[in-house]
Amino acid sequence: MTGYGRRRVLKVGGLAAVVGTLASRRTAADGTAGQVGSTDRGWTSRRGNPGHTGYAAGESGPDDPAVVDWEHTESGGSVAVSNGVVYRTTDGAVHAFDAADGERIAESDDVGADGTPTAVDDRVYVGGEDLTALENEGAEPVWQQGFESDAVSEPTVVDGRALVVSDGTLHAVDAAEGARLWAFEPDDGTLVDQPVAAADGAVFATDGRSLYAIEGDDGDVRWSTDDGGFREQVVLATDDVVAVQVGGVDEVAVYETETGDLRWIGDGYAATLATDDRIYTLTRDDIVGYDRESGEERWRPALESAVYGPPVADGETLYVGIRSANGGAGIVALALEDGTLEWSIRTDAHPHELALADDTLYAAAGGLLAIRSESAFDDVSANESESDNVSRPENRNDTFETRDPETAGVGTGNDSGSGEGSNGTEDADEVLGNDTDDEDEAVPGFTSGAGIAGGAVVLEWLRRSAAGDRLASAERK
Repeated sequence: MTGYGRRRVLKVGGLAAVVGTLASRRTAADGTAGQVGSTDRGWTSRRGNPGHTGYAAGESGPDDPAVVDWEHTESGGSVAVSNGVVYRTTDGAVHAFDAADGERIAESDDVGADGTPTAVDDRVYVGGEDLTALENEGAEPVWQQGFESDAVSEPTVVDGRALVVSDGTLHAVDAAEGARLWAFEPDDGTLVDQPVAAADGAVFATDGRSLYAIEGDDGDVRWSTDDGGFREQVVLATDDVVAVQVGGVDEVAVYETETGDLRWIGDGYAATLATDDRIYTLTRDDIVGYDRESGEERWRPALESAVYGPPVADGETLYVGIRSANGGAGIVALALEDGTLEWSIRTDAHPHELALADDTLYAAAGGLLAIRSESAFDDVSANESESDNVSRPENRNDTFETRDPETAGVGTGNDSGSGEGSNGTEDADEVLGNDTDDEDEAVPGFTSGAGIAGGAVVLEWLRRSAAGDRLASAERK
């Protein structure tokens, strides 16, 4: 095994794509602890934090040129990262890996774990058959709490409480001892068994018809809506707003967390990212950034002919997995200021979720990738790894270079002689270096470890990607 060459990234992955996240090994910079909706340290749960905002203001991702540091080929669910350790569930067990090199550190027995772990205060919490708390890098169970159903959602852990939905009921469990604290079930109906969002002292969940804000300390209802048509997808919440798809159509509603008053409605089939000043939604073929206060459109990517997965962001850059019109897949980094392309990486499988911390981007695309700036390795030799399923693949002819914003898509033979669209945007196929009309053999799926809620957004993305494939194929014929 050898290291990646300079300015080169290997085509990696397979036909099966899984949901991934990113690891952090750094304490957030001073002054960022008060950032609304951001992850201040680590990437400790699905979408990074209890509010599922996908935002890490105090952290940063790779600079251009970005390269793959290590690859873990074993499939599994999404990851959480804390104190330099990556946690992942596979086959009912919790696995711990060194974030620096992907080496396996520990593995628990089969505890029926499924979905994304949550790492808080040196403990790891997982759903699945039961709600389980583990310590010693996830190797040893501390307690397990069972419910009437053997299906427990991924836990959201905040303010000393582990919050899960099982059999349509929201349960709050003491995170230290595992004792049940309170439970909430709607008067008419059952909650969707998906991870709940927590922010501003409240817990946010839906039964598909209503969105509920539940007081975290006692389970009382703060407010509820009856707008209806809420899809099975992760709710996004910050200290001032909660956002969710609404009405059974491609619209996202943003409500006040304190009162439940509707603030604004925007286009999109999912709310996936909240920064300090914007809410970002996914549409059929775009990402739209709306002003968090007014709902006015403020941002779109300078990229065309792409279908986007759920994005994540640091203080300056948005990172997102894409699928191009010709079936290519990869990751692009876009400036939060104006949406311009900073760098791109192509993958064989589709990275449905990303996460970031400590100058690193982690992505699952047929296996877990750790992507870092090339400059981080200027004075470091590539190390051999004997760990199972961990490799630094050899450089070979099917590698490709990252693309600078100034040169991405230029001179690759489109009608205009340039990879730039008529409005100054870049074409996704040109950015990813797709020179042919070859299509992927199949649209990848996601494993059961991806979880219900994250899978709902992923499935929607895959459905729209497949529709785009059929349209592109018809146009070529």
